[in-house]
Amino acid sequence: MKINKKLLPIKGHYFLFNAGTAPLVPYLSTYARQLGFSSATVGLIYTILPIFGLIAKPLFGIIADRFKIQKSIFILFQVVTIVSFSAIYVIPGENGSNSAVQLECGDGVSFLRSCYRDEHSVNQCTKTNLENQTGTSRCNMSCDMSSPKMWQTVCEHWHIPQYCYSETDNIQYTTYISNVTQEDHCLNIHANKVNLDGYLFTPHCRIGDGYVDLDLPCSMNCTNQKLSVAIGVSKPIMTCSNKMLNYRLCSNDTTAFQTNISESHYDDCQASCELDKSAPWRLMEICEAWEADAAPTCLPKTTAGTEFPKNLSFVGTLLLSTVITEDKCAYIQLNRIVLPDGSVHYPNCFNKAPFETGSDVFYPSCKIECDNFVVNEWFQSATDSHNNTTQYTRQFWLFFLMMIISWIGQAVVVTFADAICFNLLGTKVSLYGKQRLWGSVGFGIFSFLTGTLIDLFSDGAYKDYTIAFVLMFVFLCGDVIVSSLIKTESTKMSVNILVDVGTLLSSLPTLVFMLWTIAVGLCTGLLWQFLFWLLEDIYGCDNSDYIKTLQGLVSAIQTVCGEIPFMFASGYILNKLGHINTMSLVLLAFGVRYILYSYLTNAWWVLPIEMLQGLTLGMFYPTMASYANAVSPPGTETTVQGLVGAVFEGVGTSLGSFIGGLLYETYGGPNTFRWFGIGSLICCLLHILVQYLIKDKVRHIELTKAYTSIMHYENPYDPTYILEEMTDLNLEE
Repeated sequence: MKINKKLLPIKGHYFLFNAGTAPLVPYLSTYARQLGFSSATVGLIYTILPIFGLIAKPLFGIIADRFKIQKSIFILFQVVTIVSFSAIYVIPGENGSNSAVQLECGDGVSFLRSCYRDEHSVNQCTKTNLENQTGTSRCNMSCDMSSPKMWQTVCEHWHIPQYCYSETDNIQYTTYISNVTQEDHCLNIHANKVNLDGYLFTPHCRIGDGYVDLDLPCSMNCTNQKLSVAIGVSKPIMTCSNKMLNYRLCSNDTTAFQTNISESHYDDCQASCELDKSAPWRLMEICEAWEADAAPTCLPKTTAGTEFPKNLSFVGTLLLSTVITEDKCAYIQLNRIVLPDGSVHYPNCFNKAPFETGSDVFYPSCKIECDNFVVNEWFQSATDSHNNTTQYTRQFWLFFLMMIISWIGQAVVVTFADAICFNLLGTKVSLYGKQRLWGSVGFGIFSFLTGTLIDLFSDGAYKDYTIAFVLMFVFLCGDVIVSSLIKTESTKMSVNILVDVGTLLSSLPTLVFMLWTIAVGLCTGLLWQFLFWLLEDIYGCDNSDYIKTLQGLVSAIQTVCGEIPFMFASGYILNKLGHINTMSLVLLAFGVRYILYSYLTNAWWVLPIEMLQGLTLGMFYPTMASYANAVSPPGTETTVQGLVGAVFEGVGTSLGSFIGGLLYETYGGPNTFRWFGIGSLICCLLHILVQYLIKDKVRHIELTKAYTSIMHYENPYDPTYILEEMTDLNLEE
C-alpha cells in the first residue's frame, strides 16, 4: 500500500467533520421531540431546512467558481457550523411562567393538579416517567390570589400570620328587606339585595352541609318606622335562611314585637356588622357568598391596612412518591413552602374548617417551574395541550433559526468538500469513495459512542445531550485546523457558468438523473428524521435506559458495516454495473429496507436491516457525486455539485420530511415506512423503464465527457492515458 500525502488532509476532513456532526445530527430530531415538538412540527422544520440548502449550495458554488475562493468559503462555513450548533445548546428553555397548575386541598393536604385537554393528547411516556418518580422536587411557584377566598385558605389552612389579619373590624352596607316573620321569641328579617360600596349584590349565604352560621351582630337603621321600632337598639344577628341573608333578633321580652309590622315592602336598612379580626374568614365568607370581590371592602388588607398582593410567590417542595395519575390528570402533594422571607410553612387543608368542610377549598392557578425535568415536562405539555399555538414559542424560533444556519453551514461544507476532493483526484474520480469512506468511519464510531454516553449520563427517559455538544465542538475545531492544510487549486473556470449549467439541465438524461436524486431524497428525508422516532415508539417507555445506545449502534452499523465497505468498493462496483444500474439498485434497496422497518416489533431487530445502508447511501453518494462530476462542463464542477446536492436535499429530503411528518402523526410510524417502501419499489421499476428508453442518449453524454476530459490533458494522444481515462468512465471498449 502506498500513502498519497496529498490526499491525507481531505481524508482527515471527512473523518473529523463527520465525527463532529455524528454526536448531534442523528439525534437532533429526537432532541426536538424532547423539547416538546410534534412530528408534524419536526417534519415542517426539516421541510424548510433543505430549501435553504437548495439556495446556499449553488449560490456559494457560483461565487467560489467565479472568484476561485473554494477553500476560504469551505473553512468559513465550518466555523459557521460550529457556532450555530453551539448556540442550540445554550438556547434558554421555556421557563415555568408558561406552565400552569391548579392548587387544591383535599384529605388534609394541598395538591398540585395538572390536566391535559383530553385523554388523546396525553404523552404516555411522560405519564409513565412521572409515575416512576421518587424523592422530592423544589418548584418556584407564583399563585393567583386575586380572590379573597384564596387568602382565606392561606390564612386558615396554611397558618401564615402575615396574611391572617385585616384592618376591617366592621362591614357597612345597605340591605333591602323583602320580608319579616316572627317565630316564637325571634324576629326574622329577610333581605333580597344589598348595596356594598356602591355595588348591588344578591346576598346569598351558605349554612349546613358543613358550613356554620356567621353569627355577626349588626346595628340596623331602617327607613320603615315599624321595623325600626321593632329592632330598637338591639343588634340582630346576621345569619342564613334558605341560602339568603337573614337577620335574627331574639328576646325573652317580646313586647317589642307586639307591633304589627306586616307590610308589602320594608324599604332599606343601613347595616353595620361587627367583625372579629382574629377570624378574617367571616368577612371573606360574606364576600365569597355575595360574589362581591369587586367591592373595596372585600379586598383583603394587611395589618398595615394596605391591599394584599395579587400573587403569592414561594418555593414549594413536592413529594414525588405521592404522584397519582388518573386519565388526563396528575396530582402531586405539596409538602411544604418557603416564603421569600425564609419562613417555612406546611400547607395543610383541614376538612373541618370553621367555614367549610367540602373536599375542594379553592383552585388558584399557579405558574410553576421545578428542578425535575419530568415534572416540568408534564406541566408544560399539559399547559400546551390547551393552547394550539404553543409549539411556536420563543424557544422554537431560536431552535429553528440555529438549525437553519447550521444546515446551511453543513450543506456548503459537504458540497465544497466533494468538489475539492474531485479536484485533488484529477482523473482518478473512481477513488472518491475511498476518500469519502473516512467520513463514514468517523460518523459510525462517534455516533455510537455518543449514544452510549448520553444514556450513561442521563436519567431514564430524559436524555442529557451535553456530551454530544462537547464532542461536536472538539472535532469540528480539529476539522478547521486540518482543512487549512489542504492544498488544492481552483478548477478551470467556465466563461459562462449559468449558460453551461442551463444547457446541462436541458438534457433529458440529466433530467432523469435529477428525478432519481429527488426520489432517493424523499426516502432519505424520512430515514434521517423519523427512523429514531420509530425506534423510540417500538422500544417503549418502560425500558428507555438504552434507547440512545441502540440508536448509536444503528448509526455505527450503518456506517462501519454498510457505508464504508461499499464506498471503498464503489469505484469497482460503478465500473462493473455502471451508474444507471447502480441508481436502480439504490431505489430497490430503499424499498426493501422500509418494508422491513414497517414490520418491526422488537427495536433491536433493526440492526441487521441497517446493513442495507451500504446500498442505499453507501453507493448513493459516490454515484450521485461522480455522475454529477461526469456530466458537468469544465469549470462548473463546484456549481453542478452544489446544484445536484441542492436538488437532493432542497427538494428530495425536504418533501420526504414534510410528507413523512404528516403521515407519521396521522397514521403512525409503521404505516409511513411501509408506504414509502412501496413507493420506492415503484420508482425503481419506472427508473429501469425510462433508462432503457433513453440509453443511447446517456452513452452519447458519457463519450462527450470522455472526449472533453482527454482533450484537456497536456498530451491528449498518449495511449496509456486514454485507456486509463476510458476505464475510469466504464468506456474501455
